[in-house]
Amino acid sequence: MENLISLISHLAHDNPTLNLLMLMAIVWTTGVICRAIHQPPVLGELMAGIIFGPAFLGLISPNEMLYILSELGVFFLMFYAGLETNPLDLKKFRLQSTLVGICGFVIPFLIAYFTCKMFGLALGQSLFIALGLSITAIAVSARVLHDLELTDYRVTPIIIGASIIDDVMALSFFTAITDIGTNSGHIHWFNFGLVMVKVLAFFAVSIGIGIWLYPKIGRFFATRSSKGFTFALIMALLFGIFAEIAGLHIIIGAYMAGLFVREGVVSPELFTKISDRFVSITYGFLGPIFFVSLSFHVTFSIFQTHLLLTSCLLLAAIIGKLAGAGCGALAGRMNGREATVVGLAMNGRGAVELVVASIGLQLGLINDEIFSILVLIAFITTSLPPISLKLYLEKINYKLVSDPYTRR
Repeated sequence: MENLISLISHLAHDNPTLNLLMLMAIVWTTGVICRAIHQPPVLGELMAGIIFGPAFLGLISPNEMLYILSELGVFFLMFYAGLETNPLDLKKFRLQSTLVGICGFVIPFLIAYFTCKMFGLALGQSLFIALGLSITAIAVSARVLHDLELTDYRVTPIIIGASIIDDVMALSFFTAITDIGTNSGHIHWFNFGLVMVKVLAFFAVSIGIGIWLYPKIGRFFATRSSKGFTFALIMALLFGIFAEIAGLHIIIGAYMAGLFVREGVVSPELFTKISDRFVSITYGFLGPIFFVSLSFHVTFSIFQTHLLLTSCLLLAAIIGKLAGAGCGALAGRMNGREATVVGLAMNGRGAVELVVASIGLQLGLINDEIFSILVLIAFITTSLPPISLKLYLEKINYKLVSDPYTRR
């Protein structure tokens, strides 16, 4: 059996197409199993990456093809999340989203920072770890909310809006923290101010294009004869480039583009067809590759060398996000059930934390051990929302506010 696994692994390593074929076959199988036992498919995809990836059996090997497809996966996940979100919902619940986003970043940041200082870590390391543990993966939240059929509840636009605010704050403070780490504890306020100006300019330009320009030009291009699907994809890539210019992740731009596609499409029938195509590509192909690839970075050796630090940081990440996002939801006059759902849903870190951690490693702000800890926490916290939300929603029998324009 061991020889067979070794042979298959060797063949897959030499043949990227075979590697992709095995990954898709495993993803399809785990999806069927998860649906049969009434669990979110994303959980099966994460576990498949652990079991069949480098951490255990090694049947699926990371390669350039899977890396590119996983990058497209997170891009399509965010674009489709925007496509499913009504911009009026975000506007309606902007107060709740802002409170949840700010509290969901600041409180876990402080808890993680003081946890690091308890272990005697340096200032730059402590700030960088705290930043990584304060991030919310928008793509993970969007996927879990979709799998659990929560898109018709008002918690969904609040969670997505708060996740955007959370990540914008994290990516904005990233420049300041890297300055502290690379300049012996000093911060270049000019660079930090410049980043903030670019971020504000991005959202101002994006909203301006989405509200005023896109509905006017979109009606000429987003039609059956002019390939509305292709035009929507062009807009997503364009907004993604704008986001990168502003120093944000491309997925923020993808989500902003998805928000405004609905306004630029002439007929509801065409919008439905565009949406169906995107959901097939996103949840049937690229999205699962992204979630499986998250597991490729996981290593369990740090449990032998840094068990106490890893455990404390993991608890700080989970408790901090639950407390922060939950308090923000309660401050926004959401009920206790909704506050719990918001806190559980925002506990996923995923790709954004991996990107931040890899940059920190490249800059020398963290070492290999800290990098492995952050990667493991990213994986565990990405696995938590689908499990915890499923159990909690069944316990309360989905008793949430379903009408997005109803307040309690």
